[in-house]
Amino acid sequence: MEASSVYGRLSFVPSSYTKRNNERSYDVKLRTAGAGTLQNFALYTLCGTFLYAVCAGFRDNYGIMLPYIVEWSGIPYSTLSFVIALGQLFFGLMQPVFGLLALRTSARAVLWTGSLMMLAGLLLIPLSASAPLLTLALGILLPSGTAAASFGIIMSCISPRLSPHQAHISSGFVASGIGIGICVLSPAIQSTIAAHGLTGAIWFLTMPALLLIPVSAVITKPLPEKKRAGISTGAGKSATDLFREAFRSSTYRRLGFGFFTCGFHMALIQTHLFSQLTAFGVSEKAASYALSVYGIGAIAGAVGSGAASARFAIPRILGGLYSSRCLWIGLLLLPLPQSVLFAVIFMLGLTGVATVAPTSGLVNKLFGPVHLATLFGFVYLIHQIGAFCSAWSGGLCLSFTGSYSGIWYADIALCLAAGLACFGIQKLAGPERTGR
Repeated sequence: MEASSVYGRLSFVPSSYTKRNNERSYDVKLRTAGAGTLQNFALYTLCGTFLYAVCAGFRDNYGIMLPYIVEWSGIPYSTLSFVIALGQLFFGLMQPVFGLLALRTSARAVLWTGSLMMLAGLLLIPLSASAPLLTLALGILLPSGTAAASFGIIMSCISPRLSPHQAHISSGFVASGIGIGICVLSPAIQSTIAAHGLTGAIWFLTMPALLLIPVSAVITKPLPEKKRAGISTGAGKSATDLFREAFRSSTYRRLGFGFFTCGFHMALIQTHLFSQLTAFGVSEKAASYALSVYGIGAIAGAVGSGAASARFAIPRILGGLYSSRCLWIGLLLLPLPQSVLFAVIFMLGLTGVATVAPTSGLVNKLFGPVHLATLFGFVYLIHQIGAFCSAWSGGLCLSFTGSYSGIWYADIALCLAAGLACFGIQKLAGPERTGR
């Protein structure tokens, strides 16, 4: 099936791009096809954003809990860094697995299974005083559960229920859930730990985890027969053929490298930025608020990148986002006043999550929405391999050198390389295949 034919019905990229190559006009008004369409947009976008925010808030706030887990369990920081790194890997590994399961069974079954795995992982943490049990809780169950509510699976549930323009806008809001999760849960977790200890924070987190089940039921309601028929084409393709087709695409490979770098960068911030800030002399309370500032920037960046992807060529957006991170990371390492430091962290947030919507949109354009959960899930697996590398090596770097500087320099080099790789997509694939 031609990508353009798919996008005539369902897309993150407006169908006008398939009509005129150089046309960049974009109508930001939500187009309603009938009564209740705008309400559907609000309902499904809100539910999808909540799902993504809760799961992202869980996995992205390990850094706050890590010092307390070290103190409580007596397990070395480097060992726990490996556990967290393993969790990053499982989060990525399970995404294409859950994507294939959603095709073979149902998205509802996948989302509910993930919610139960998250709850099991959370409740196991207070009972775990050894590395094997913490590995099971933090390294396998909890991250695997959050993988069930991945961006690709959520958008594969929402997109068929919306118009193409609405789906595009919705993807930006759902991606912003990462920032919302960090912004809301970072200070909440830190305050709860300070008041009630680590166990109190765990019980606090079970409440949003329980809400995932009824919320996921909303976005997985059975589709009308007409809409089910409209998105079923290509669903029978084998996993082997699908991945073989994907990896023949230079664009897909470059997106994968970009997301490896993104994962390396994001996990470094999620796992070690809190400790890095306290090493700079920032108080723990202020450091948790700094992560909230990062989250606010991530919200703005995600929503903005969704709109920008409709107006400009996606490779240029991705190349600019990856390249700009070099500047902000470099500034982060300088001795800055706290107010300036927080501004730099905001800019890091602005560029951090902003890569999700354009990357998924390009995968969607290349291979169609029916394969989005699987192929974007695999790209996210590559993302999490990068996350594994930085989460673990960050702890090793601190243990052996007494500083995080080396790992930040590696991050700068990778971001520069990813920026150049994404800028090269435009020349390789041409405007019709890259979102212009």
